[in-house]
Amino acid sequence: MKRKLLYVTGSRAEYGIMKRLLLSLSKDEEIELSIIATGMHCDAKYGLTYKVIESDGLHIDKLIDININNDTNANVLESMAVCQSKFGLYFQNNKFDAVMLLGDRYEIFSVAIAAAIHNLPIIHLHGGEKTLGNYDEFIRHAITKMARLHLASTEEYRNRIIQMGEYPNTVFNIGALGAENALLMDLPSKKTLEEKFGSLSNPYFMVVFHPETLTNVSLISQTKELLQALYQFTEKYNFVFIGSNSDTGSDDITRELQAFCRETGSRFFTSVKPEEYLALNKYSNGLIGNSSSGLIEVPSLKVPTVNIGDRQKGRVRGASVIDCECTEIAIAEAINSSQEKSFLNNTRTAVNPYYKHAVLETALKIIKNYLSLKLDTYKDFYDINS
Repeated sequence: MKRKLLYVTGSRAEYGIMKRLLLSLSKDEEIELSIIATGMHCDAKYGLTYKVIESDGLHIDKLIDININNDTNANVLESMAVCQSKFGLYFQNNKFDAVMLLGDRYEIFSVAIAAAIHNLPIIHLHGGEKTLGNYDEFIRHAITKMARLHLASTEEYRNRIIQMGEYPNTVFNIGALGAENALLMDLPSKKTLEEKFGSLSNPYFMVVFHPETLTNVSLISQTKELLQALYQFTEKYNFVFIGSNSDTGSDDITRELQAFCRETGSRFFTSVKPEEYLALNKYSNGLIGNSSSGLIEVPSLKVPTVNIGDRQKGRVRGASVIDCECTEIAIAEAINSSQEKSFLNNTRTAVNPYYKHAVLETALKIIKNYLSLKLDTYKDFYDINS
């Protein structure tokens, strides 16, 4: 009998990480995979990216629009309430052997609560990580406590999940799918990218900048510091911006970035396909911003990352990452440092701490083994002996 597995995706970034695994699961004769797209995927403002999932040959069983509004934290909470209510009703009428979730976004938190209340086992990826500048931090740990199976991306994160009371035999360090995707995905050539996005003949940086939602800093002030730093390099480099996630205040950041692009001729894309994003980074001089991809995926491409501010504070990072404060001077210095010959040489030989061999195969094996077991109706708390 096939095991019924549901994956819920709420954003382009998280889907990009999971794409290869989902394609493999969809072809597995022992698993009946269902996919629900929600959150940013259903919003025209973010490019209706559920269409990307469909174009990849994956079937979406249901679209659940949660009416995303990120103007204020209160609006985000309203979207979370809508999400929890809609998924609560869905799980009342649809049962699965497990629900698979990745990460730490607020809509995924609401899905996890709905699944847990309905006693549906949760398989969680990328638990145990720290991102101290964003509310993703406590959301991620809360999902961990609702999950039954944990696929962590480093040994440090695995240990942290066990520290939170999860049994060691349910927690696995598999590495990061994204770190492997960067190496094994069929990435478009530079010529193919240029046919779609325009010339990339001049040296360019990728820029992805998200809000910090726990540091009480001014998002507009931070964005202006970033753009003032980039102004210093507009005669030397081009810039390709990718739109922000739907976090509180992200619309304000987008308006500032788009104004910069109009003034300087830089390019702004609300969203691109997963393999296009990786390829754009591969051919660039580096990634500037505060995206987790700069720490997890981009290092596999052997290009530098300039990681700004505190959004990713606490996350493991490799030698190809330069951390800097969110000030014009610090950002400009970091950009210059990222292009020094010695740093570029180090970047080419640096080890990506999130990479492990055969991540996809390992994840498939663990998930299938878990689904084949007689699942407990509850889980206990694992106490570490002092």
